[in-house]
Amino acid sequence: MKAIIRLGMMACVALLAVSCMTTQPTIFMAGDSTSEYATQEKKGYIRGWAQMLPLYLDNDKVKMDIRSRGGRSTKSFIADGIWDKLINDVKKGDYVFIQFGHNDASKRPERHASYADYRKNLIRMINEVRAKGATPVLLTSVVQRTFINKVLIDDRLKGYPAIMRKLAKEMDVMLIDCHQKTRDFVVTIGDEASKPYYRYLPPGVDPFKPKGIADDTHMMEKGAKRVAAFVAEGMLELDCKLSSFVIEEKVMGELNDER
Repeated sequence: MKAIIRLGMMACVALLAVSCMTTQPTIFMAGDSTSEYATQEKKGYIRGWAQMLPLYLDNDKVKMDIRSRGGRSTKSFIADGIWDKLINDVKKGDYVFIQFGHNDASKRPERHASYADYRKNLIRMINEVRAKGATPVLLTSVVQRTFINKVLIDDRLKGYPAIMRKLAKEMDVMLIDCHQKTRDFVVTIGDEASKPYYRYLPPGVDPFKPKGIADDTHMMEKGAKRVAAFVAEGMLELDCKLSSFVIEEKVMGELNDER
């Protein structure tokens, strides 16, 4: 009889474990190259911040699914079918982080989205996420590090971050203002000190950029970790269930690291 009871208890524990696994929410990431998953073999030293975000999360509570793709805008992310595949996999209780702007501002016709189309595309994404019983989270784009005479000239993203902020208020969508956080950071530490957080490499280091590169948009590991920490900090500031996934001590450790 005792053996039967023990077996029953073990079965209940196993069922509970399976239930916890199946109900673990996923954070889906929709964005461009600044948040995509990049490996040394395929991309060289470039890294997306979303692949670093799990460093600051309790990965027993939430998992990441990065669908970001380099060169994509809201327009091309939808046109290429990436959004449809993402939304098909979203389940009730999940989160979808949406961060676009760099390529929407591009002059390339396959990428460029007018302000009106950018807004329309974001509204579509928000509504489709909510229709699945999931939660959309908007993230403004990471600042582009453009200095002239030691002054940050923050004009390459144009009005896209402002449109996203306004839309978040209008549709009551959670917002993490990566643009403001990264802009404040870059302005505070200045031109030279901010270069190591972006993709600045001398010749002969990265086989993908043998002549070297001075890239004011993309990051390497150091910068990707810092931006991921800003995003995790933003999750804490939202003061909702998302906040419970964040390990605050790890976030503060990164943000207080002056190296």
